[in-house]
Amino acid sequence: MSEINENQRVKLSFNIADGSVKELECSIKHLYKDRIAMAFPAETMYYVDFLQEGDEVIVKIFTPVGIKMFNAIILDSPLEDEFVVEFVESFIEIQRRKYLRTVLKTKIILERTEKENIVTHTFDIGGGGVRFFYKGTFEHNETVHCLLYLPLRIHSVQATGIIIKEGALKSNEHILVFTKIDERERDRIIKKCLELQSAAVM
Repeated sequence: MSEINENQRVKLSFNIADGSVKELECSIKHLYKDRIAMAFPAETMYYVDFLQEGDEVIVKIFTPVGIKMFNAIILDSPLEDEFVVEFVESFIEIQRRKYLRTVLKTKIILERTEKENIVTHTFDIGGGGVRFFYKGTFEHNETVHCLLYLPLRIHSVQATGIIIKEGALKSNEHILVFTKIDERERDRIIKKCLELQSAAVM
């Protein structure tokens, strides 16, 4: 937890009555070994009924080196002295600064559980994931297996990841964040990014 500190921004995702997903922004008040106490914005008290003790939320903590994301159980609701969720060390790290991202339109196939595969194209790629085009929708934080086809390579790069939808994305844009990828495969993506960057400069 050394990268997680007080006053850092936190986004919570949870289901509300109509089945849709709501996202609220909080901040860290106190850090404990196995839990995090947060400041809950007063103007969003309407959602307290969906944030009761024992409910599950998705927590995204925005740190200087990237985003820490994990599923957590609410330990104390916003109506208590402190709004507290558990801290889970098996989080997904979205380290935006760690990997170079490069514009590249290339084929990608997304294999989904009990659903048809999606054949589409990327907008950009990086060692941590890809941004891609798709007109449809995904389950919240849906896990997929992907086959990414890099230029001048016969075999695809394979990885598993989760689909995230951020507010800054345009319509029909999605991000796949790698959660399981062979480091040799990641190196191939990084190498291609460097090649494309070098070619753009020349």
